Amino acid sequence: MKIEAYAKVNFTLEVFPEREDGYHSLRSLVVPISLSDTLDITLRDDAEIHTDSPYKDDLALKAALALRASRFVQSESPGVNIKIEKRIPAGGGLGGGSADAAATLIALNELWALNLPREALAELATTIGSDVPSLVMGNSVIMEGRGEKVTPFGDFPQLSLVLLNPGIFSSTKQVYQKCTPRVTNDPKILYNIRQAVQGGSLSDIANALMNDLQEPAIALHPEIASSMDLLRSLGVEKPLMTGSGSTVFGLVSNEDEGRKIANLLTSKGHKAWFVKSVVR
Repeated sequence: MKIEAYAKVNFTLEVFPEREDGYHSLRSLVVPISLSDTLDITLRDDAEIHTDSPYKDDLALKAALALRASRFVQSESPGVNIKIEKRIPAGGGLGGGSADAAATLIALNELWALNLPREALAELATTIGSDVPSLVMGNSVIMEGRGEKVTPFGDFPQLSLVLLNPGIFSSTKQVYQKCTPRVTNDPKILYNIRQAVQGGSLSDIANALMNDLQEPAIALHPEIASSMDLLRSLGVEKPLMTGSGSTVFGLVSNEDEGRKIANLLTSKGHKAWFVKSVVR
């Protein structure tokens, strides 16, 4: 079967002090977007699991092995071949590897006839990667902790966005090392983004976007700031970096405007995409 593995952007991303396990506590509004990898997953005659991922940290393979080893699989399941057509750039803060893992869990849940609810898959996904539980859910969510606590955001509009990737790999570890965590909880951050989204004003939503990792990432990679300046010069209001970088995004009023900006950037040699938020 073929399945789309949707990338994500973070409309908000708050970073709190490290937990006992060495990971920072986070809180984020995670929004899936239409940029995707395509996975083609087929059953094998034996019990082997293979992927053609070019990355050393193969989260699709990790997801398949984790599901097979979980309490949800009572008998030996057939092996699978996982072919991945990559479109989501690595090191871009878009959750490409996590998207592949989430899609693998969703697909194998069907191919292995497990009939598990998304919540059960999200619980298992916490062992694979911080962004995987959010992307398993398939809709916009509030992610907290290391990523293990996922709460549906509720109704979310289909928004138009332009993505711009400066073509650099942003190291998550290095960005977090340079980040100064916030010591107090500011409830206005989630309140403001929720009110803005419910109100529907693009300007209000843009004003409510925030990312605690943006400043440290720019300190490491000034190209991120240059990409934001380029989007601003094309009329994109208040662009923001997603995740730990390096991709930046901004809201646009409609598809025609978004495609025009993305095509212009692409024609000048930039890595840019027009996308929409995924609403299911």
